[in-house]
Amino acid sequence: MKDMTLIVLAGGEGKRFLPFTTHKAVFPFFGLPMFAHTIADVPREISRMIIVTSPANNAAIRAFAFPIPTSTVIQQEPKGMADALRACRSSLNGPILIINADDVIDPDLLSRVVKTDAFGVIPGWKTPKHGPFGYLSLAGDRVTGIVEKPEEGKEPSPYANIVCHYIADGSVLMSELSKTKSTADDVYEKALSHLMAREKFIFIPYEGRVSVLKYPWHVLDVMQTLFTGMEKYKGKNVILKNNVVIEGPVYIEDGVKIFENSKIVGPCYIGKNTIIGNNNIIRAAHIGADCVTGFNTDITRSYIGDHCWFHSNYIGDSVLEGNVSMGSGAVLANLRLDDGEIIPGRNKLGAMIGKGVRIGVNASVMPGVTIGKNSFIGSGVILDKNLPEDSFCMSNPGYVVTKNKKIAPVRNIHV
Repeated sequence: MKDMTLIVLAGGEGKRFLPFTTHKAVFPFFGLPMFAHTIADVPREISRMIIVTSPANNAAIRAFAFPIPTSTVIQQEPKGMADALRACRSSLNGPILIINADDVIDPDLLSRVVKTDAFGVIPGWKTPKHGPFGYLSLAGDRVTGIVEKPEEGKEPSPYANIVCHYIADGSVLMSELSKTKSTADDVYEKALSHLMAREKFIFIPYEGRVSVLKYPWHVLDVMQTLFTGMEKYKGKNVILKNNVVIEGPVYIEDGVKIFENSKIVGPCYIGKNTIIGNNNIIRAAHIGADCVTGFNTDITRSYIGDHCWFHSNYIGDSVLEGNVSMGSGAVLANLRLDDGEIIPGRNKLGAMIGKGVRIGVNASVMPGVTIGKNSFIGSGVILDKNLPEDSFCMSNPGYVVTKNKKIAPVRNIHV
């Protein structure tokens, strides 16, 4: 059995994740931080773990109960992957496995990667279309280089790099990192490419699930990926009123109450002490803890964080970070009238809403709009542009009030 160290990269700044202010590595899914899902099935060859954190998320990560001996190292500034590894260079001796805290891949890939006698192993994922990835240069079963974010049509192979890298000796990697220079954010990839010129790096093709938490709408991708394999569960003190219909795998935490005539279509997750009101329809959605989805609310393929409140709302393909309240009749639209793409690859996408947002009655938020934290949207607003954090948005209906000179008749229902 190898005495191996797992390096989990959980630092970085996450500017592309706005309007959400929770760090990607600790963004909660199913009551657990993101990184907990990443390390859920650690191979038995791993004897200890080092998590490279940012100053902002270090306390949250340290508070977690890890399955193996774990320490954290703080990357003081978000200067990329090479800098993150330098932060823990004194511990990079012997075999190491490097993963990202905010990537979701099948656990069996970790086990496949570490079972080798080669100096290094790099898995690759055959992307359905070009994306902002590092692409692998291949020669048979060997990886000969990594080209970071090539132009479309100039990829050295169809396989994108998956950060699940086995290195037989971390000190050799650190030595190469110390000698590698670049004006771009690709020092790590260049250092690996230099090592590949003299050491054997094996390529492993990977066809499993891949979800990367980079942009805010990726929360929906990660949610759906984590739904894979979910089984039906009902916690303690759950109350189901009359005519409640539950279809498919629905995970219901302790203390949940679901009131009359509501329907939950799995896969779904419902967090602790949440109340699902009358006449709700909830489909393929994540509902956090301590939420209230009031009367006649429709939540579809959406992520709802903790402490959110609704009443007669439609929420489609949206992400609400937490502590969001919507007044009666407010909707988060998710489809353009012409069925056109809202972002590349998505013709259905609702709102991305940060913490502490309040949305007034009968307000309408158009597809793909982002709303920054602690913003208020007044009643009747039709919001079709992104709203910065700490904003107060009101409509000006411009109606006129005059003296009424007419008398309304009393209608006789028997006529």
